[in-house]
Amino acid sequence: SRSNCPQRFTGIVLAWMTDVDEASSSAVTGEESSFGPNVAGEDDAKAGRLTAEQQERLDFTKIQINMDNERYLQAHPEIRDMIGVFVHQVLEYKPDNVLRFAGEFFTRPDLYAAVKKKSEEVRTG
Repeated sequence: SRSNCPQRFTGIVLAWMTDVDEASSSAVTGEESSFGPNVAGEDDAKAGRLTAEQQERLDFTKIQINMDNERYLQAHPEIRDMIGVFVHQVLEYKPDNVLRFAGEFFTRPDLYAAVKKKSEEVRTG
């Protein structure tokens, strides 16, 4: 249902962030990760690694940004509708040049009316 979309989206974002955090923390601790092993003898600053405090601030900032983005998307459901209609039309028409198709879709003069009509069709079944 539509009311579960924000929670599902937030859950996906948090799961993704956990994966990113695990990769980042292994780089900070020197464990081998997909980013490569810790080079012996290099100090963390020279190797470009974050300190624990910097990593904590980065993690907090990422969470804040994601929460702000989610609040914005909740306040503007037309964005989800517009993206949903766009994806539906890409899958329906399967354009060879998706970038050109996107440009034409998002600049069409009847975009508002087309999104509203298609969204209502989806909601009413």
